[in-house]
This record gives sequence, C-alpha cells and structure tokens, in this order.
Amino acid sequence: MRLFTILAATTLLAGCSAAQDPGQSTPVQEALDTQQVVPDTAKGPATSKLPVALPQLAYSYAVGFLLPGDKIAAAQDAHRNQCDAMGPARCQLLSLERDGSESNTGATLKLRVVTSEAKAFADAASQIVSRAGGRATETKVGTDDVSKAIVDTEARIRQRELLVARLTEVLRTRSGKVSELVEAERSVAASQEELDQARGWLRELRGRVAMSDIAIRYTAIAPSADADTIGTQLGEAGQGSAATFMLALRTMLTLAIYLLPWGLVILPTLLLLRRRKQQAQG
Repeated sequence: MRLFTILAATTLLAGCSAAQDPGQSTPVQEALDTQQVVPDTAKGPATSKLPVALPQLAYSYAVGFLLPGDKIAAAQDAHRNQCDAMGPARCQLLSLERDGSESNTGATLKLRVVTSEAKAFADAASQIVSRAGGRATETKVGTDDVSKAIVDTEARIRQRELLVARLTEVLRTRSGKVSELVEAERSVAASQEELDQARGWLRELRGRVAMSDIAIRYTAIAPSADADTIGTQLGEAGQGSAATFMLALRTMLTLAIYLLPWGLVILPTLLLLRRRKQQAQG
C-alpha cells in the first residue's frame, strides 16, 4: 500500500501535504525531499548580491502610409520582397491583403521581424514609400513585459521535471497492486503532459521576445496623373459606356420580342372596333 501515496504527489505541489510520523519515510516523502532548496554555501555568503536581469519585452509595431492608390501595389510588393530577402529566420510573412482594382483604395501587410532589426526594417519601408511619392501617417510601438511569465514558467518546468524524475524512479523501484501501479502511471503521465505544455508556452514567450510583429497599413490618395494611368482610365470608361449601351439595347430588343405577338393580336382588334364605331356614327 505504500505506493498508493504516490497519487498525492500532484496535490503536494500546490502546498497540501498529509501529516506523517517524524520517523516514518514514504515514497512520496523521498520524492519531495529533493525539491527542498538547499543553500549553496560553496558559492559564497548568503548576503551576496543577486544578478540584475533585464526585462524581457515583446515589441509590436504599427505603421501607416499614405500614397497614390496606383502605387500601393508596388510599395507593398517591395516591402514583401524586402522581407523575403532577409530569409525566414529573420523575417516571416503573416498576411497580405490588397484591393484588386487598378487604383487600390487600401491594403495591409503583417510581418514578423527579428527584434534587433525591426526598427531598421520600418525605416527602410518608410524610404520605399517616400520614393513612391507617399509619406508615413502614423508610427506606433507597443511593448509587453513577459519577464514574470517567463520566470514563472521556467520555475514550473524545473519543478515538474524534478517531480516526474523522482516519481518515475519511485515507481520503478517499488511494488504494489496492479490498480495502484496503473493509477501511479496515470499520475506520472499527467505530470509529463503539464511539463510539455509548460515547455511549449515558454517557447512561445521566448519567440515573442525574439521576433517583433509589424503591421503596415496603406491608405490611398489621388492617383498620379501620368499618361499610362490616364489612358487606362479612359479605356475603362469607354469599355464601361459600351457595355452599358449594349445592355440597354439587349433589354429593349428582348422586350420587343416579347410584346410583338401581343401587338399582332391586339392591334387588329382595336382597328376593327374603331371602324365599327365610325360606321355606327355615320
């Protein structure tokens, strides 16, 4: 029955422990003994200063540009090519949205850039827009301090690793009923699952610190009045006018085809009635 006490290990991590006799040692007691913090006197006196840790900040950038509508596509493609040239380890494309018309009314681009190069990337993006005849309308930088979350997650991982190792060792060296063994294995599996989840969350937190999100928004102003643009717009206007005329002509012909049989029946009848009326009056 001594192995049954292993099932209480997960609850002991939350600070709940059952009373034990001072002279009695159980498998769970053995598993928890190694989790006690033992001061390392070999490294120096207890009054030594703690190392200063820099805050772990996750940055996010929001940039807005105002430029001619017919230049948005080129500027957006240039920013995307700028990201592709950096490689996936330093820049990643998250999303791209753009109006499909000739003169875009707006577009968005979301990227993830390594934090140490995020500001330089935003500056280079502004230069590309300036050469296209546009300008920056807004620049926002947000930060999220994830230091506490990282420290707490690292402590939780160390605790779970130690617990899983000790419970696995106790389970390997003890014997008991089959039901107790099965239940103990389930407890170890649950602790291992929590450990894997904590490791995944820690990787996500560190990734947010290492890479910064950059959201670029493009807003259109009047398109540039060059010959190509004017010719394209006039051509589109002519095509639209011709399409409208053909649609109206088709509607009129369709209506005439439907009304013609009725006219062939109604018109002679009206003429016959008119003639009889004239004869009756005469």
